[in-house]
Amino acid sequence: MTTQDAMYSDDFISACGCKQLVSVLDEGVFKLPPETDGSGNVEYKTKLTEKSDHRTTHLATQLQWRLAEGGGHAIYVIGVHDDGTVVGITEDEFRMTVATIRDMASQLDNTYVSSIKKRVMPEMDDRVVAEVTLTQRNAVQRSELRVTVLGDHNAGKSTVLGCLTYGEADNGRGKARLNLLRHRHEVESGRTSSIALGTIGFDSDGRVLSYANNNSAEQIYQRAHHVVTLIDTCGYYKHLKTTARAITGHSPHVFCVVIAADSESVSPTSREYMRIASVLGMPLVVVISKMDLATKAGFGALMHDLLGALAETVPNRSKCIVTNSNAGESLAHDVVGLAVVPIFTTSAVRTVGFGELTTVLAKARPAGVVDNRASADHPFEFHVEHTYSFDAVGTVVTGWVHAGIASPSIDQDKKLVIGPDTSGHFTGVDITSIHTLRIPTETAEAGSSAALAIHPHKQIVVTKGMVIIDAEYLGDHGKRRVSDEFIAQVAVLDPDFSTLHSVVVHIRCAYRMARIVEIIDDSADSPSTNDMPSPSFSCYNVLVRLKFDDGVRDYMHPGMPIVARDGQNLTFAGHIQSVV
Repeated sequence: MTTQDAMYSDDFISACGCKQLVSVLDEGVFKLPPETDGSGNVEYKTKLTEKSDHRTTHLATQLQWRLAEGGGHAIYVIGVHDDGTVVGITEDEFRMTVATIRDMASQLDNTYVSSIKKRVMPEMDDRVVAEVTLTQRNAVQRSELRVTVLGDHNAGKSTVLGCLTYGEADNGRGKARLNLLRHRHEVESGRTSSIALGTIGFDSDGRVLSYANNNSAEQIYQRAHHVVTLIDTCGYYKHLKTTARAITGHSPHVFCVVIAADSESVSPTSREYMRIASVLGMPLVVVISKMDLATKAGFGALMHDLLGALAETVPNRSKCIVTNSNAGESLAHDVVGLAVVPIFTTSAVRTVGFGELTTVLAKARPAGVVDNRASADHPFEFHVEHTYSFDAVGTVVTGWVHAGIASPSIDQDKKLVIGPDTSGHFTGVDITSIHTLRIPTETAEAGSSAALAIHPHKQIVVTKGMVIIDAEYLGDHGKRRVSDEFIAQVAVLDPDFSTLHSVVVHIRCAYRMARIVEIIDDSADSPSTNDMPSPSFSCYNVLVRLKFDDGVRDYMHPGMPIVARDGQNLTFAGHIQSVV
């Protein structure tokens, strides 16, 4: 009996369109199909009369899994053995069992007993069988901050994230980063080659919730009022494509550049990341790692070079070295408001400096989200980052809500479409269920990440980089459109830019080969040959016209961030100014 096969709750059967097979509440039923341990939201229990903290905690964990299987609904069938034999229990045992189930639900905070239905069996000495339905809803309004962590290879990015998310000190040989690495070759080489996500949360009192005091990310999400998702990127130049996708595809709210304290100076790569943060209007945080390896003279030289690099790349923001006294809500507000770039000094071996960093992360909230949430009738737009397929659910897409509000009933008054495919076409789609931060919910608002179960009206290959939008976005002949050509205002990062004919452009989670059609205006900021010092290179701004190769068309609109690369070098970064 799986989630699709046996939904005993009448309301949930109606909502999901499922068919009820057989119920323990039916007269004359003394045998049910055996319980399926591997899947489904239905749990058989003969009785739950043994009460202890350890037992209740174990049962609550089991309940959370059943709720996840049922999309926020679970059904406990009482008085039935695991093999489906109906035996019944006494009234006293039934009351104790219901009390235990309520205790289990109370441990999950936002879970409650939504219905209790029982049947008395006279033929079995008035023994009782019952179905207890539990419902979980995203009752707590959670905020989410996504931080992309950038830096050179060996800067200590994964180690910093390991200390933040697991609360463990490093042993000087990379122990703290092991929990974040996804592949064996990453462990052996010490080089991150894929995007990894770490999570920390903060409860209503501001206490840190990490894997040090929680068993899973789901438990952190359940308890947190504010969630920080840390996006670990690759520092090695061979994996630049993956890092570029993290910049545009994971919709970060903050850039965090990590620099090793034993470095002699700020590398050109770190300067590029700082420049990109400035060009994209992104809040910037700098973390100095490996302070246990720093020398007084070396650290002084590094800080002098860092302040100079920040003055060059982020000229309109103040800079400050964070201490206990100035880490707080006002600093977090200034960081998000693009007023200041904080510099944190940390040591993973000595676990120094992470308290100040978590204090700022606890208070920081994404900029611009409130305005979108205030307009419930704003056209809906969702960016697809990953796609999955499940037998019981169908197609599931994960990503983030760029604008508007998503709900399973949104298609009742608004037509949604998904696309574009390689030819630029969209297909109608319905949203059937929503999870935000792995918790079932009725809506997903602008600025939040979400997982949507969808049902396309026609067969379509759903890929990362697609969007789900209101059809009116495409029908009003406005600035948002599907095209193969656009004009962008960019900051040039590559000294060989003028000799290039084509680049790889990253838009959202997708990347396309594009031809440089024309450099429209580079007179204002482009340095002349005589003005450009050698061998250093000074970034400058240009207006460039690009056209996708091979007739590829994509959904674009003014203001959309882009990053371009040529092989193993970042070429430029900026925003789309107009779609041709």
